[in-house]
Amino acid sequence: MVEDILIYDVQSGETLDTIGQKVGMTGDQLKEFHNANCEKMDKLWFNNLVGVRQIIIPKEYKNPEEVRKEKAKELPPASVTRDFYAKKYNIKESFSGLTENTFELEYSVDVNFRNKENNLPEEIAEVRCYDFKKNDNTPDDKMSSVALACMESIYPIAFLVPMQGKISGIYLFEDLKKRFDNKRPDLEDFYVGEVYQKYLNKFNQSLSNEEFTVKQLSSTLLYQLLFPKMEWFHKTGNWTEAFYLIQNSFKIKCEMSAEYDHTDSEMVQTFIRGNISDPLSLQELLRGVRFDKEPEEPADGEIDFRYTTNKFTKKMTEAEVSLVLKTDNELYSKQILKLTQNAQ
Repeated sequence: MVEDILIYDVQSGETLDTIGQKVGMTGDQLKEFHNANCEKMDKLWFNNLVGVRQIIIPKEYKNPEEVRKEKAKELPPASVTRDFYAKKYNIKESFSGLTENTFELEYSVDVNFRNKENNLPEEIAEVRCYDFKKNDNTPDDKMSSVALACMESIYPIAFLVPMQGKISGIYLFEDLKKRFDNKRPDLEDFYVGEVYQKYLNKFNQSLSNEEFTVKQLSSTLLYQLLFPKMEWFHKTGNWTEAFYLIQNSFKIKCEMSAEYDHTDSEMVQTFIRGNISDPLSLQELLRGVRFDKEPEEPADGEIDFRYTTNKFTKKMTEAEVSLVLKTDNELYSKQILKLTQNAQ
């Protein structure tokens, strides 16, 4: 036998999975390790170790607390750091369901941090979205075109991001309206007509309402994925948390759980999974208003996040969120958004 292995005495009730947790391996990995080094000892075929007295484990044995601490060090810190973010991400977003045809959006997102303000406890993250494509084509319908032009006129948006994560507001919100006012004459020269004028007026009006604008942006799936709660990367057990499942609606309580995969040599994957726990109907969600009585057919849905972070730099290299809404056991809508660090 090689020098980097030990003979482990199996205790009553132990399985390959429980022993594997002690040494930082999965049950399958431990089984493969034992079978590759067992020589005359019998090979293992099942997770259950009833009747098995000894197995072979790696010599670098670590107790569960040592393993937990080492794994925790591989995760991002529990507070926002600039190192967590790449400068640029590529986004793919797909929509499907009963009410609309399936389509895909692709675009880019830049994330830059301003110099720290002495009087602010939050970080200031400037975000810009651009180069939009719908089903591989630049959107050319009237409303999409003017909507993108209006948003481009106010980018980058400087979000206030508390140390615990999420978005708490917009820094110097009044600057957004000033930017739009400066760009509006050019927009009106290009977008001529009553329909465009109504949209420009409505957009201008929204920039007078900070609470509305912050909710409109922070309730999108993109910003819920891009600015997570940093404590997610260290959660154990189950908990309850509220999310926006429909943009501009209200937050919905979900029962949450977390899992972590450390098996890759360079990356950690964090899985945050949630299921709707609020008793409400799909109509309440769509209208953004809670009804007085409990629904006969409560909405069913789930929101699942997956983050891939570098063990050494702690940078978010990839992230994905899936949002599924059902009613009467039938799919109503499904939205998947994936961001990937731009390699350039």
